[in-house]
Amino acid sequence: MNILVIGSSVLDTLISGSKNSKSPGGIFHTTLKLSEIKNADDKISLCTQVSLDSYKYFSTLYNKCEEKLFQNIIEIPKVILEETEDGNRKETYSNLFFPINFENIDFSKYDGILINMITGRELDYKKLAEIRGNSKAVIYFDVHSLSRLSDSIGERKLNLIPNFEKWAENLDIIQVNNYEMLSLFNISDEYELAKKLFSYGVKSLIITKAEKGAVVYFIKENELNFYFKKARKITVENTIGCGDYFGASFFYKFLITKNEILSMNFAIEQVEKTLSRRVQCN
Repeated sequence: MNILVIGSSVLDTLISGSKNSKSPGGIFHTTLKLSEIKNADDKISLCTQVSLDSYKYFSTLYNKCEEKLFQNIIEIPKVILEETEDGNRKETYSNLFFPINFENIDFSKYDGILINMITGRELDYKKLAEIRGNSKAVIYFDVHSLSRLSDSIGERKLNLIPNFEKWAENLDIIQVNNYEMLSLFNISDEYELAKKLFSYGVKSLIITKAEKGAVVYFIKENELNFYFKKARKITVENTIGCGDYFGASFFYKFLITKNEILSMNFAIEQVEKTLSRRVQCN
């Protein structure tokens, strides 16, 4: 398979209690999981932005990509991640400058295109329509920070995404979490949200529920179905990247099987493996 990954590379600073650490983040997590689970003959290409001052954090992984569709910029986005008492995460971004440059990319040669809106500024719905018009690939879309606006100090706050129907009509699979789902059409009922999205041509809606697991809505035999997979409880301090690992795993398995249930089981299993490794390292 030939897979294209699109998203921003960011440098994370995690603040958890008195601990403070830097690490590669953003689309790095998506690319890392795909590199772990892919077959030997699969090709993973990456479209992102990089900078000279931070590439050392990403180089070992990024240098292995089939195509390095990199845009060089002065400084990549940075994000401060602070764990909150309610289990959510406060995100404060800086260096949010330009959308990704997609010039001279042949989208027609990919079997799957995974777009992860790490900063929410990777592309707009007009560029997405161009990609869709030039590709028959399955397009997977993690809404992520598209659902959050930046205030004057860079803190991201949930907002209603303008004209989301124009995004939806060019997507096959959409991933959101419990908070992000409200940013699509301000619909709190999952079933009603799925019906509305499917009316625009979306094939699958995934809603992740942190440590509780995830649910996927899909059409089977002209009926709206859903499948919920409970996650095994694993207590860790750092859950950064889990949504990205989930999305990469679901997408990869779906490209192979075209089966939402098998893909959900595989994605939850892969996240649990990652969390278990973190427990062993602590």
